[in-house]
Amino acid sequence: MATIEIKMLGDFQIRVNGKPVLAQLAQSRKATSLVWYLVLQRGERVPHKILTDTLWAGERSTNPDMALRAILHRFRNMIEAEGLDELQNCILTSRGCYQWNPHLDCSVDVFEINDLSEKARGEDDPERRGRIYEQIVNLYEGRLLPQSASEPWVEGVSVRLHGQYRTAMLSLLELCKKWGESSRIITLCTRALELDPYEERLYLEEIVALESLGRHNEAQDVARRGNAMGCLHHAIDPGRAGSAYRQMRQADRNMESEVSKLVAALPDTEDTGACLCDFETFKEVYRVQRGVQVRYSLPVFLAILTVAPGQNAEPAETAAMVEHLGELIHTSLRQCDVAARYTDTQYVVMLCGSAAETGSSPLERIKAAFYRIPAHGRYLLSYSLYVPEVKPDSGRARRRRKTTKKEK
Repeated sequence: MATIEIKMLGDFQIRVNGKPVLAQLAQSRKATSLVWYLVLQRGERVPHKILTDTLWAGERSTNPDMALRAILHRFRNMIEAEGLDELQNCILTSRGCYQWNPHLDCSVDVFEINDLSEKARGEDDPERRGRIYEQIVNLYEGRLLPQSASEPWVEGVSVRLHGQYRTAMLSLLELCKKWGESSRIITLCTRALELDPYEERLYLEEIVALESLGRHNEAQDVARRGNAMGCLHHAIDPGRAGSAYRQMRQADRNMESEVSKLVAALPDTEDTGACLCDFETFKEVYRVQRGVQVRYSLPVFLAILTVAPGQNAEPAETAAMVEHLGELIHTSLRQCDVAARYTDTQYVVMLCGSAAETGSSPLERIKAAFYRIPAHGRYLLSYSLYVPEVKPDSGRARRRRKTTKKEK
């Protein structure tokens, strides 16, 4: 049986029986991105819409669905041209979805690190746990897909993997100190600093280990390199690095405690519905989201929903209808959407991300639900949709009003 390996950390490579294959993939950015994205989903089915939005984010394409099929056809031709029968069915399609074949027997360094990290957490024996940490450290050869490091679907996974690697590295260093393996600490830190040249903790670990072996000149060299990188305190002298190290370890322990408290204090993500806030908070969220839009070319839509009372409507009833509208906005939209009371009879809404499409569909749902309220006969609900855009020459946000007014 053929051995299939996929390497995504530090570089990208597919190997069959230890031999790199599909070098032609590098000539097609979209085909490569398709493989990357599907592999990272670990066998989950991905709808066409999500794939096209991901691969063509911020780009114009007259027919992305057709282009996606052409990309898959090109990828399969590459497989056939190299006679790679083992990869013939690596990408499956069904009912408008694509997926990396979950039954394909292949190893992926990303998932190996995930699995090993989980295994290490459940291992009580220090020696066996140390061997698992070493496997993680050896597997981690750099950041995830550095060619696409800024892609949103890469960044989140990359940060998580680096956190798992860092935990394994620092835990392995702690075990080495318990076992008195200073030379091993130096070897580990030397390699780790090639991957993370700004990690102060690694400089201190290596300096302390070198000093313990009497290698003072080498410790001085490491201290100078750390100072030159700007990540090591200029006052640290190798002879007193142990004190600085203990201070940092205490700070790390305090940080871990604070992070746990912070996570416990934050709301969970199981609640559904849009975020309702006051208008001042809405403005701050909008400012941040506009920055995200500029950075990642993600669509953002603004809408104003207005309740128009009839001539004989009572103020108290009008207020109740506006409250009902707020509840409908909360329950009809997604967690990534934000809304605020704008005036006595209006709400402003920010719809985020491509799933909003033109923005009309979620607003029409709200409108339909509003008109099912028994007292709606004395009230009209209208909305106006705005598309904030970015001026290409200066990067400053400008608002081009594309209004779509809907009334009963």
